Amino acid sequence: MNLLFDFGGVLVDLNKQRCIDAFAGLGFDIRPFLGTYAQAGVFAQLERGELSVAEFCEELRRLSGRADLSDETLVKAWESYLMDVPVERLETLLKAKKNYPIYLLSNTNEIHWRQGREEFFRYKGLQVEDFFDGVFLSYEMGIEKPHPTIFDKVVEGIGCAPSEILFFDDSEVNCEAARKQGLLARLAPADSAWLKDFDETGKLTFTP
Repeated sequence: MNLLFDFGGVLVDLNKQRCIDAFAGLGFDIRPFLGTYAQAGVFAQLERGELSVAEFCEELRRLSGRADLSDETLVKAWESYLMDVPVERLETLLKAKKNYPIYLLSNTNEIHWRQGREEFFRYKGLQVEDFFDGVFLSYEMGIEKPHPTIFDKVVEGIGCAPSEILFFDDSEVNCEAARKQGLLARLAPADSAWLKDFDETGKLTFTP
């Protein structure tokens, strides 16, 4: 069995309000762009890889009418969406990796993934490659969950039957989309409840 984890909400804690407040402090209301499990507008374009970080910042300046806002200021505000990956989740991943191939599938963007690599998976001298056998990122793939093609690409990338992949995601919509493509899926609410799916050795506590 290959285990496939979502990033935002499952592994990394999110703080949507903190991000909204950060942009509000810059005079920009981003609430219309932030969904529960996916973004819209310029933020969605960033997550599909349709805009570079520089183009993303330029579009934010245009939308906000704040030509004075630097790329650094805008990137920092967007980074405030992500909080951290709790140690117990990192430890569970490491234990699970001793028993199963571990992969990541995320609707994310260059800014947040760089933040993840540089901040959240720097643990005990390890880095992101020590936690995952492979990563599948929307901004590199040019497509987002729950589009069926993204799951087909993951299956192709892992090189196994769809039924040999167990997907953990905090969105039932994404889980159902994965199931329609033949994957196994388990809802993993954003409260660490999924840790109970593994025993102290990192093995699954249930039969997928």
